[in-house]
Amino acid sequence: MAARTVLLDALEALNSHLPNIILVGAQAVYLHTGAGDLAQPPMTTDADLALDTSALAHEPEIAGTLMNAGFSPGKNPGSWLGRGQVAVDIMVVPWQSGTMKKDARAGRIPPHAKNTARITAGLEPALVDCAAHRLTALDPRDSRQFDLRVAGPAALLIAKAIKIEERLADADGGTSTRLKEKDALDMFRLLQAIETEDLVQGVRLHLADDQARGVTVRGLKVMETHGNTPRSPLPILAAQAGAGDVTIAPSFVALTQDLLNAVGKQQ
Repeated sequence: MAARTVLLDALEALNSHLPNIILVGAQAVYLHTGAGDLAQPPMTTDADLALDTSALAHEPEIAGTLMNAGFSPGKNPGSWLGRGQVAVDIMVVPWQSGTMKKDARAGRIPPHAKNTARITAGLEPALVDCAAHRLTALDPRDSRQFDLRVAGPAALLIAKAIKIEERLADADGGTSTRLKEKDALDMFRLLQAIETEDLVQGVRLHLADDQARGVTVRGLKVMETHGNTPRSPLPILAAQAGAGDVTIAPSFVALTQDLLNAVGKQQ
């Protein structure tokens, strides 16, 4: 509830930029999947927004607008802390980031401040696979609502796969403790709640786009490599996040194989 409230605070402040904002991350996942029947209820402590800078207006300047609305910059670029220190993370895909530096973390999208958005790979499909949804508060006392583009299920699935792949690589190198079981459970929620054909249609959109194609091929490869047996990392992580439900890992594998086979038949 707090995460949704702070998300609405950010959308209210950035109302004139809404055509260029796409909801991604867990809040987008739960819009598509609902609560489901898992023992672990939907939960998130933040909100994730992707900027589509292709027609982003120069005014109002985003960082200043957020600060005027009561947000403060977090430790990382693109992190904006609202009431209760709940974060809204604003991200931009590498090809729209305004920089070619491999180690750059902050997007260069002038005249917006350098710390406005964090460069994040894996969100490229969300720019082409998204649709308008009406976003409302979870607090019954809050009547605010906004029409906002929300990433499609296939785009969210690929983004989660890329995120986990990067964190698995960091963990293998002993450089990160950021691997989150919940990301794998969110993948399972999508695989379970969304019809395979609907996911395939999303993948078709990605593969038809020059910028999204490579990311989606990579994400599908992650699922093939790390989600193909009950002892693979993705099913194990999802099961661990799912309160020990022994049906999650084999179901994850079966749904992953169904999707990969369906995509393969389309190519």
